[in-house]
Order: sequence, then C-alpha cells, then structure tokens
Amino acid sequence: MKIVHMADSHLGFSAYGRVDRWGRNQREEMIYQGFGKTVERIIDLAPDAVVHAGDVFHHVRPRIRPLYVFKQNLEKLVGAGIPVIIISGNHDAPKSYAAQSPFALFEGMEGVHIAHHYRYERFELGGCRFHCIPFCLGPEDYLEEFRKMQEFRMENPSGRDVLVMHGLVEALWDRRLRTVGEHELKESFLKGDFSYIALGHYHGQAQVAGNAWYSGSVEYFRFSEAGDEKGLLLVDLDSGNVEKIPIREEYMLDLDPIDCASLSSREIEAAVAAVCDDVGIKERIVRLRLKDLSREAYRSLGHRFIGELKSRALHLEILPEFEEDHATFETEPMDSKELPTEFQKFIEGEAAKGDITPAITKDVVSYGTDLMARISEKRTTESFDAPK
Repeated sequence: MKIVHMADSHLGFSAYGRVDRWGRNQREEMIYQGFGKTVERIIDLAPDAVVHAGDVFHHVRPRIRPLYVFKQNLEKLVGAGIPVIIISGNHDAPKSYAAQSPFALFEGMEGVHIAHHYRYERFELGGCRFHCIPFCLGPEDYLEEFRKMQEFRMENPSGRDVLVMHGLVEALWDRRLRTVGEHELKESFLKGDFSYIALGHYHGQAQVAGNAWYSGSVEYFRFSEAGDEKGLLLVDLDSGNVEKIPIREEYMLDLDPIDCASLSSREIEAAVAAVCDDVGIKERIVRLRLKDLSREAYRSLGHRFIGELKSRALHLEILPEFEEDHATFETEPMDSKELPTEFQKFIEGEAAKGDITPAITKDVVSYGTDLMARISEKRTTESFDAPK
C-alpha cells in the first residue's frame, strides 16, 4: 500500500498587500494555485490514500474562498478514487469545545475521513488502520488519547498501522513557531511499532525517527524556511521506503548579505542590481541585507531604483544593517556653546543633498541656531521657555 503524506497547506494565508487585477491578495492566490498543483501531482502518483497531517486552513474561521478551494480539490481526489484522511492542526482547530470546526462542513463526504473532535479516531482503508490524534486543547490530552489508542491496539492487533499527529516533537522544540496552540509531542509517541508515523506542524521535511516523518509544507511561509526542501512524501508501507516529491520551484530567497563598507550609494545600487539579476527575483519573495552600511549612503539610495526592483518581485525586503550598530564609539563631550555652529553645519549639509529646500533653509538655520544659543545660555538655570 502506498500513501501520500502532506501537511500545513495553510489555505487562506495572505501577506504583503499586493493584489491582482481582481483585488485578490497575490500571496494568498499563489497558495491556492500551489494546492491545486499538489492535488494534480497526487492524482498522477495514484496512491492508495492521502494523509493530511493538519493545518489545512490558516485560520480557524476560514472565509468562503479557502473553503471552496479545499472542497473543489477534495472532490478531484475522491473523483480519482483516492481516499483522504485529515486531522485538524493548531491553526484550523477551535480553541474551545463550544466553537464549531470548519471541518464540520466536510463530514460525511464520500471518501473523506476527518478527525477533528479533540480525540483519538481511527479509520480503516485497504487493510491499514490510520490512528489519528488531532489537535487537543491541552498538552496532557495527547497522553490520554495516545493511551486510548494503545489500549485498542493491544486488544485488536493489526499487521499495518499508521499514526497521524500534529505538533512539534521534543527534539525540534527549539524550532517552534510560537503560534497559538503549538504543543510539544513526547518522544515516546514515536516508539510504537507503527508501519509509519505521519506528522504535521514543522514546515521542513524531516525524518525524526526510523519511521516517523514530517512531510513539511509545500509552500514557504517564513524566511527561516528559505532553503528548506518542500513537497510531499510518497510512502510505501510495505517496504518502508519514503520518497520526496517536489512540487514547486524554490521561490523564497534569503540572500547572503552585501558588504557595503566603504561603498558609495551608486556602488551599492550596482551591487544590489547584480545580485537580483543573478538569482532572478521575478515573482519571488526575497530578503537582502546590506551589511555595514553608512546612513549617508542609505539616504542617498535612489527611490526609483528600489521601487523598480520591488515591482519585479512578489516581495522584496532590503534590510539595512548600519555600521555604527556593530561598533562602540568613544566621543568627546561637546561644549554646549558649539551647538549652534554644529546645527548650522548639519542643516546646510542636508540642504546640499536636496533633503531641505533652499526656500526654508535660511529660516531653519536662523530659528535653530537661535534656539541652540538660548539653550546654551540657560543651561545652568532651572527653567527654559522655548518660543512656540
């Protein structure tokens, strides 16, 4: 028997504020398109079942659009004769018994088996038992549901069992996402004699025990995921072989920083353009750091140049890391009598760069130097009344 293991689709996730010609968030639409491609690839693989290990939706109260996209693609899988097993994750499970789960809409759908009631449930398909422990309200609840499952297995032994859970195993706790309802899974959960353990929540593909895997997400959601392998896992339960199935090209890039020490603004622009052209940023999500950058060079970067680059990417973050942020400077205390002169030099310097119009430079200098002089004069007194 072969199954496809997937997780963390996060349908409904949106970001960056860019919209298409219909006013729809481009990032959100990109994820819907990726989900459709994923389902097409699964149909090509023709597994005996699909296991989704949680976080189908990004929100516990998804809007109509993600619900429709999910239903449409479920129908494609079932129509191709591929049954689907789903558990709820921390994102798409209500945090109260009183709230309604979005998965209630899909209960009773032919070929679709969903565990989302905060308790252990099992489904039998093709001679295999799928033991599902969905999102639970408290960390201690997982132990109780796991105990129930083990009791059932002892009384009803089977030759083929798959465990499906959503959470972060202890060994990966330092990689936690710090999201609501993020629960730690005990290592003891991974030591049963299961044919396979399908885990969700961690977005990278990872083998955490001999037969326990995170499939990861198909999409990229954080820059910490840039460089991760993404896709599905095709699992042969008879042989134990796990094959990684890529779905999309890498589109999130966290680039090496550019060393901007001693570079002029024009030289920095040339370096940034060269890096962006080299990796290809069109319709991609990119982060680029400018290391040891002077504030003067940063202020002089061309707004049109940066704007043109950002228009090419789906999202481009250029993060300045200023040189003084990494160094400690020892300075001589300034005599307060020098304040008017220093202020005048500063304003004239800004005016020379075009940051202050010539029409107001004289007034700013006159008002500012007068104010600084009065500060100097009154420095030893208890009161100071600045002109309003």
